[in-house]
Amino acid sequence: MATLRETQDRHAADVVSGNVANLMGDFTPAAMPKVMALAANPITAKSFEVNDLGNNEALITYIGESSSRRVWSRWEENNGKWQIADVEDRTNA
Repeated sequence: MATLRETQDRHAADVVSGNVANLMGDFTPAAMPKVMALAANPITAKSFEVNDLGNNEALITYIGESSSRRVWSRWEENNGKWQIADVEDRTNA
């Protein structure tokens, strides 16, 4: 099983590359309504930075040409893999 940090890095890289098929397995069913709300304003980025906040939480900054977007997430282990259990756009926080 990948570590939490490896999973967060892979997840962020998939967001940047637009690999939606791979991303869908990263979310628990409970997180999906929030994910769909975030998807209404798609993330466009060229790179990312993952900030480990401890307690299985991360703040990922997606960096684009002229702007960036900050997304907080709380991860949990389910059936041998890490998934996002809660997520929130914190760009303006």
